[in-house]
Amino acid sequence: MQGTALGWLVLALTNSPALLGFVSAASTAPVLLLSLYAGVLADRIDRRRLLAGSQAAQGLFAATLALLTMTHLVAFWQIAVLALAAGTAQALGSPAFQAIVPALVGREAVANAIALNSVQFNLSRIIGPVVAGVLVGLAGEAPSFWLNAISFGAVVYVLMSIQLPADTALERVEQSVWGHLVDGLNYVRSERVLSVLLLLAAVPTVFLLPYLTLLPVFARDILAIGAPGLGLLTAAMGGGALLGALAVAMLRPGGADGRFMLAGLAVMVLGVAAFALSTAVFFSCLALALTGAAQVWYFTSANTFVQLLSPGRLRGRILSLYVLTSFGVMPLGSLAAGVLAQQFGAPATLLLGAGVAAVCGSAAILACPALWSLRGDALVARHAPT
Repeated sequence: MQGTALGWLVLALTNSPALLGFVSAASTAPVLLLSLYAGVLADRIDRRRLLAGSQAAQGLFAATLALLTMTHLVAFWQIAVLALAAGTAQALGSPAFQAIVPALVGREAVANAIALNSVQFNLSRIIGPVVAGVLVGLAGEAPSFWLNAISFGAVVYVLMSIQLPADTALERVEQSVWGHLVDGLNYVRSERVLSVLLLLAAVPTVFLLPYLTLLPVFARDILAIGAPGLGLLTAAMGGGALLGALAVAMLRPGGADGRFMLAGLAVMVLGVAAFALSTAVFFSCLALALTGAAQVWYFTSANTFVQLLSPGRLRGRILSLYVLTSFGVMPLGSLAAGVLAQQFGAPATLLLGAGVAAVCGSAAILACPALWSLRGDALVARHAPT
């Protein structure tokens, strides 16, 4: 809801795809700057309380944006500042969120836990944009921001109710933050497959995911379907992602598969390219649904492999690198996509990104053929270092 309403609000205030990309970059830039430090925090302090603080701060910023919008005092600079603040809070909590999963379910269930988390996340992508599109059309953007703020309060309550197993207590060592960080980086550098997985995660994030930033442009200028249509496009993507997540949970009970992961990346490239070329609402929704499903296939598999290849004592730090490459570099793609869309149009921008992603993905496979043979069940069976 927040993303749909915010994108429409920025476009209404500025009429600029470049500034739309700027706000998207502002909300994700803190991940680029803070995720490594946040990974050290996730290995040093109570992850549950760190997550609760992060969620509470994001709720406060959403409520502030709702109040400014409701009173018609909102300006672009305020949106940018609040997006940066909310992104900072999210950046500090993301590695803890990733690292807490094995503590809750155990290594053998990590793949299904990640897939089920994708189910609930993408269910919100279906319901939220549709509701936001209707609310924006009927009452403006503020109601969507208020509902988002309330939802963060519910998450804080759930987090504070969770009881983690006693054997997941954090390791207390007398070492500097920098020393902790270097330990994690050295381990990743020594593991070729893990290194390539982390680098490969940046490819769709930079070159394919900017389609999310440019959706309002397609809804208004390419397809001419307005705010309710923007909700429809986002819901189509979320619906495909939901089906993709359910498929991962049901068809891959033993864990992730390298070929399945790489196929997801290839289908993402094709889906984004098809969406860029489409001028019909039906085919645009179909392309977005395919892209959403493939997005979940790829990122769920990659996340599972990184989780299983990470020693427990380093998990927060290694997963902070995954958050950095799979999400933190998004500002680079969003900014570039906004500027290119302003100059050459949104369809040409997405086609260029799809082409670059295809080349980078092929290069990664050639550099590390072992990606093809990765299997989650084999990694679970292997003794995990701690």
